Order: sequence, then structure tokens, then C-alpha cells
Amino acid sequence: MAANVRATFLRITLGAELTRLREQAGLTGDQAAKKVGCAASAISRVENGTSGFQRIEHFTKLLEAYAATFEDTEVLTDWYKNAKQEDWWTPKVSVLPSGLTTFLAFESGARSARAWTPMVVNGLLQTEAYARALIESARSADDRTSEFVENAVEVRLNRKKRITEDGMELVCIMDESALRNMVGGPDAMRNQYEEIKRLGALPNVTIQIIPFAAPAYRVVGGEFLLLDFDRKDLPGPAVVSSTVSGEARVLSKERPVKQFSRRFDFLTKGALPVHETPAFLDRLAREAAA
Repeated sequence: MAANVRATFLRITLGAELTRLREQAGLTGDQAAKKVGCAASAISRVENGTSGFQRIEHFTKLLEAYAATFEDTEVLTDWYKNAKQEDWWTPKVSVLPSGLTTFLAFESGARSARAWTPMVVNGLLQTEAYARALIESARSADDRTSEFVENAVEVRLNRKKRITEDGMELVCIMDESALRNMVGGPDAMRNQYEEIKRLGALPNVTIQIIPFAAPAYRVVGGEFLLLDFDRKDLPGPAVVSSTVSGEARVLSKERPVKQFSRRFDFLTKGALPVHETPAFLDRLAREAAA
């Protein structure tokens, strides 16, 4: 199993697989609960990825009731045990925005990500100074506490480890506005440009920019992130996280996934070639210093 897979994502994935096995066995949630000897609500919580069983015996009996194969039993039991651990963001759940924990869970299990970011530098690429200035700028407008700011910065920097330590593949397309909007002052912006260049040099990271002058397709309505998973370990569809309305939404149905994937392809065609990204950032840095 991939080392970077987090507990919450395993619970969600395990729940989806158990739901599939139950339906394949022709059982309702109530019928499955009777076979295991637990409440129907326990089956529901496990399938929703909310929690696990209090006793592993219930989980074992459930797999027997579903006539799971030996191979499936081994894999699912491993998921079940690892899913009982805490994620790194668990202690901060109470101060995180609604929906972010689910987004973090999916991002933590992703093999690759394709991101479109039009207004600010993508969160996976931000420096600490840039992230702090950006979050602090919205503090009064959103009535946030200093504790929220500190936790939000820490979470953003931890997310960055997905590309710097875990090796998640990232293809990020940013509009020029994301790089020109002043956040934290000229020095912070110059350091941010250098950080984007550094990360863009990683073998698992590709960064492209759509200049203002390019007559290219641009998504109206906000940023989005397409996540894909290793089907060998974690079966399931690709997931789209969209922030069109300002809140993270996770969409996994085939139609919206294909729609966002098609949009990303059009964005790629309108962006500068990858090899031109460093020079573009150098030009912005010189302008910021002037």
C-alpha cells in the first residue's frame, strides 16, 4: 500500500468498497447488520467512511457475509487497520473550513493532480510568507481569529509535502493574474517566483502559465483540481475538487469528471510551453524589483 495514503481517505475508500460488496451480495444495510450482530447505523457509518467498527470481529463477519475472496479480505483488512490511525490534520478539524477535511482526505490519497488556478498562486506552490499574507488579508473580511490563520498556514505548508516528499505528480496551470496580484509585497512576490521555479524543476511537477495576451480558453467561475488515484491499490473514479462557489466540493461522477478534464485539456493548449515558465517568472521578478 502506498505510504502516503491517509486514514480518512482509506475510510472513505473502504466504505465505498464495502458498499459494492454488500450490493453484490444482494443484501440491504439492515440485513448485513443482522448477520454481523451490530446496529444498522454502524453499517451506515462504515460505508460513509465516518468511522470503523468498535470490534474487528464485526468487520471480519461482514466480509464473510459478503463472501469476499481471500485476496479482497487481506487488502480490506489492511485498509481497515490503517484507517484507524489519525491524519496529520485531525487535531485541527475544529478550526478548518467546512468541507476541507474531505478535500484533504482525497488529496492525501491522490497519485496525480491537475490544477487550474486563475487568481492566486496555487496552494501547493505557495511559500510560507505568501500563504500567511494571503490568509491574513482575508482575516477581517471573513471574521477569522489569529488561531485560524496559524492553522490555515500550517495546513497549507503540510499539503505542499505531497509534491516535495510524497512524489505526487502535479500539473498546474496558472493565469498570469495569479502571479501578478500583489500578495505580501514585492519581496514576498520575488521569493514566491523563485519557489515556483524551484518546484517546477522537480521531476514530478509541471507548471504552465497563460499570459494575459494569449487568446486562450479560460475557465469562468474559479479554480479546480482533478485528482486521480492508483487503481492497483485504491479503486475508484477520479475526483474533481471544485471551488467555483468558494467552497470545496468533491465530485466523482463520470460526467463532471470528464467535463473538467476536457476543460483542463483546453487550458493546456492555451498555456505557454513548460520550458518558457522560468523565463516568464524571471521577467515578473524584475518588474517587481523595479
